[in-house]
Amino acid sequence: MRIVHIVCGLLAFGVGLFLTYLYSPLVVGVFKGLVQPVALLFGLLALLSVVFNRTVHKKINLTAAIILLAVGGYGLYDEWIATKDFFVGAMPVVLVLFGALAVTHGVKNHK
Repeated sequence: MRIVHIVCGLLAFGVGLFLTYLYSPLVVGVFKGLVQPVALLFGLLALLSVVFNRTVHKKINLTAAIILLAVGGYGLYDEWIATKDFFVGAMPVVLVLFGALAVTHGVKNHK
């Protein structure tokens, strides 16, 4: 019986909806603050592919890594408030998604 999944999922879903309502301007700014961490993540992945991979596309990967790290780093410096708002505003969305997944899993596996 997965009653714990259902209860915790409904709780997370409800808290996520409440936080979405409470911090709605921040939730709207999620995509504005998403660019910097994603650019840094992809830049680091491209840099790792240069360091650990021995392909003929090393120069392309290095160029992409330098560009993405520069864009992400400058974006973090320039748009720090938007990036901070992304992390605060993404929390309700993540809670709603995980709550819905937990409720679905609990209902699906309920005997």
